[in-house]
Amino acid sequence: MIKFRFYFDKDEETAWLNKMSADGWAMTGFFAGFFNFEKCDKGKWNYQVDFGDRAFAVSDEYRELMEDTGAEIVQTWGYWIILRRLASLGKFELYTDIDSCIEHYKKILRMFKAVTIFELVLFFYLIFATIYGNLNGLIVILFFPIIIALSCACLNTKNVINGLYEKKGISVSRRKNISVFLPIGMLLLSVSLITKDYVPHIITLILQIASIVLELLGILRCSDKR
Repeated sequence: MIKFRFYFDKDEETAWLNKMSADGWAMTGFFAGFFNFEKCDKGKWNYQVDFGDRAFAVSDEYRELMEDTGAEIVQTWGYWIILRRLASLGKFELYTDIDSCIEHYKKILRMFKAVTIFELVLFFYLIFATIYGNLNGLIVILFFPIIIALSCACLNTKNVINGLYEKKGISVSRRKNISVFLPIGMLLLSVSLITKDYVPHIITLILQIASIVLELLGILRCSDKR
């Protein structure tokens, strides 16, 4: 059986994989959002999703460490590592103390921030290519959901880290939603791209500058430092 899912939250992905296992489906492979499953005894496997130091690979030391705990590597995808272990061996946890959990999620947050910055650079390049070239503005608009999803991933990961700090007795503030500046900025950009052939160039330029400023503010507010 093949199912399509695309997760930016590793905890949600882990919970879903374990639910599938509880229903009698063992995940055996993954490619670009498509999960492969095969029938198994209900609850046979416990799954975990880890974040590695190498893209699409793990070190021999990491593989040996997982084998020593009875776990096996099912799939690597980018820096994500999907692992499973027989449920009969007991609860399957990768990080058992708060400090190691915090460092783990900080690594994930740094990755999300780096990818978000890359997508933004590409996004702004495409904006200027649309303004001064023949690129279709719809291509730029397609980046909107990606950037918003990455911003939400930064926000959610940051909140997980803050929750762990709270368990240590450290008071932190949490943001529940992405900044309103981000969608407003993207809306202004959409208007500027759609109307650029019908309004004076200076108005289009003002709208686009305003949209960029608002989008940057939105990203910064979503992934600000603790």
